[in-house]
Amino acid sequence: MNHDTYRITVISAGVSEHSATGRLGDGVAMRTQETLRRHGYECELRHIDLKDFAADIAVAAVNYHMTDALLDIFDQVTSSDALIAATPVFKASYSGLFKSFWDIVDVNAIMNMPVALVATGGSRRHALVPDTAMRSLFAFLRAIPTPTSVLASGEDWGTEALESRLRLTSSELAAMAISGLRGSMTAADADANAMHDEHAQIPVR
Repeated sequence: MNHDTYRITVISAGVSEHSATGRLGDGVAMRTQETLRRHGYECELRHIDLKDFAADIAVAAVNYHMTDALLDIFDQVTSSDALIAATPVFKASYSGLFKSFWDIVDVNAIMNMPVALVATGGSRRHALVPDTAMRSLFAFLRAIPTPTSVLASGEDWGTEALESRLRLTSSELAAMAISGLRGSMTAADADANAMHDEHAQIPVR
């Protein structure tokens, strides 16, 4: 369903103040906003730094107690029209903080949500992390990742190649948001939700 203002939320697992991960996610967000405005839409950008809620996330991962701060984050996530999921790469995968957050998010929370996959790494050896580890995680959550993902290592910053990839990912995310994928769940999807919930709760020993 089309509307005049789109809400784009960056969820960053960067571990430092003004982290490269957060800046890369914001770069995608700002370019998405530019694209939407060129097509006559307003865009509200929001940014969530998971490091600020690391203790809450750790407690919730153990006993499922959700603090008011976490509930507010969940509201921001589920009320978004598109997400930008950004993580640093540690040992060839997304960070523990990033995974712990998505572990406590309801399994149906971001169904049909357009998501841009963004990562930062120490070298280009990690270039496939967004398209392997991250894409499979969001496939389980039944979000809809953009075809193009972004990974930036130290040598990539300021290059035309990175800028080109950022703009391509942003254009894809804007197009997916405008298409209204988030609001397109059918009755068949709703039936599938119930089955997905049931199987998601079966422990694997």
